[in-house]
Amino acid sequence: MKKSRVKKIKPIARKDLLFHAVHGLCLVDKVTRETRGGKKVACYSLVPTVMGKMKVRFLVAEPDLETSGFHKIISAKEAAKILEYLKAGDDKSEQTEQPWILARNILCFSKDKLKARDQRKRQMLEYSVRGLTGELASAFGVSLKESASRIEKSLSKILKNDSLVFTSLKRVAEN
Repeated sequence: MKKSRVKKIKPIARKDLLFHAVHGLCLVDKVTRETRGGKKVACYSLVPTVMGKMKVRFLVAEPDLETSGFHKIISAKEAAKILEYLKAGDDKSEQTEQPWILARNILCFSKDKLKARDQRKRQMLEYSVRGLTGELASAFGVSLKESASRIEKSLSKILKNDSLVFTSLKRVAEN
């Protein structure tokens, strides 16, 4: 009789790091239990690790964590799988986690003749590139420039020098 392997998810604790495609790495500063909708749920106080001029703090309830865009940092192994996925150029992926969705968006845009006037698509591309670049930089422990370079290298077979994906990667690497 085979025993099923259920992956145990370690609960989020104080001082853990979470990632958001726009806000980057955030430190769990405090974990509290609050009543929401008649149920006691964990609430996380998140502080970006890189502060801008404004002091920002996010308070996110555990049930809302995924829809808010925050998630645990992916492993270097998972990040390597994402780069292989981009290299293969197959835009069909069964993965539904945020980093995979960003990778799929970038892959679709790299194959598409995106018109420069389509502002919504450009914004989605910029969001995806910034998010995935930051995510991979966190996973590998490298700079944004190095992370953008790795994504560009993985897309090299399908990416043209004049594509908006290439431009977006260069812009992220410069910031």
